[in-house]
Amino acid sequence: MHVGVPRPGVALDRLRSPALAARGQGLLWLGGLVATCVVGTAVLLGGGRVPLFLFAPVVVAAGVLLTLRRLLAVYAVTVAWALVLITALPLPMSVLLICLGSLLAVMALMVLLARSRARVGTVWVHGESMLVDLRDRIAGNGALPPLPPGWSTQVSVRSAHGDAFSGDFLVSSLSVDRRHLEVALVDVSGNGREAGTRALLLSGALGGLLGSVPPEEFLAAANAYLVRQRWAEGFATAAHVAVDLTLGAYSVGTAGHPAPAQYLAGSGTWRLVPSGGGPLLGVLPGAGFPRSCGVLGRGDALLVYSDGIIESRGHDLVEGVDRMLGAATAAMIDGGGGLAEAVSRAARSGAGDDRAALALLRA
Repeated sequence: MHVGVPRPGVALDRLRSPALAARGQGLLWLGGLVATCVVGTAVLLGGGRVPLFLFAPVVVAAGVLLTLRRLLAVYAVTVAWALVLITALPLPMSVLLICLGSLLAVMALMVLLARSRARVGTVWVHGESMLVDLRDRIAGNGALPPLPPGWSTQVSVRSAHGDAFSGDFLVSSLSVDRRHLEVALVDVSGNGREAGTRALLLSGALGGLLGSVPPEEFLAAANAYLVRQRWAEGFATAAHVAVDLTLGAYSVGTAGHPAPAQYLAGSGTWRLVPSGGGPLLGVLPGAGFPRSCGVLGRGDALLVYSDGIIESRGHDLVEGVDRMLGAATAAMIDGGGGLAEAVSRAARSGAGDDRAALALLRA
């Protein structure tokens, strides 16, 4: 009889089973209790020659590895040992109280961290791994597909204050015949980490809509999805672009989003594309989102950007647009290779707001 060898994925699932995880927690808990008793005994027998701070590694390790309930049990035993040692050791009371206070401060910090992990339902560093995975998934959803010869794209997404998460994200879809490209630049309410979960949900939902509904219905479908969520801060702005990569024809629709800009190679100037200006997504059920059309000729470029590029406290929007177009013009003079990055760097809001820019160029 042939005995199959479990696949690595199956073996890993078994290692992650609830029963085995509970058994591991039990062993770690017992280990923490034993380590606490060993340290306490060593300090007591040392008669003051063994430092009380030997409890610190046990306290930190327990805070990292144990669930909150088991952690509190280990800390209760640690405090009991510390009180016994205070009365038994021939050391100045001031020194003993300082050591005890320091241990209690470290315990309090580790309990706060354990409570934070308990809200997520994880132990050890798996909560941080989930955040990294969240960030990578948002970035992966915004990866633009390779385009046919003659077309290129640039993307720059910068989060507020250098955070790992941004409320601005991109989703894109290229048709199977590689003739039609759709891109949506979305700005979720809030910024940084607080907008990260909403950005992940929306990037998945809106990414599924791209290419599944006609371009003229995309923003209406996105609005209907957001309205159904009933989020307290569930609104978003968006710009949606659909391009025929064979003819260069495009259509643009916006929802509470700044109007895109088109670079005209013939005159070397930029013009704002009048996109109709639909309302914010998630605010008005059944809202309409008018679109405008244009053509990208040889050497032209289309620039889509979030409001963090042009808005800043105490400055007019017109000034922000002029500043952006000045940076964009300089980038095009240099060949257009760093257009999206140049626009993001020139944003007057600086690091205080999320900024995103997408440049589509036709050679």
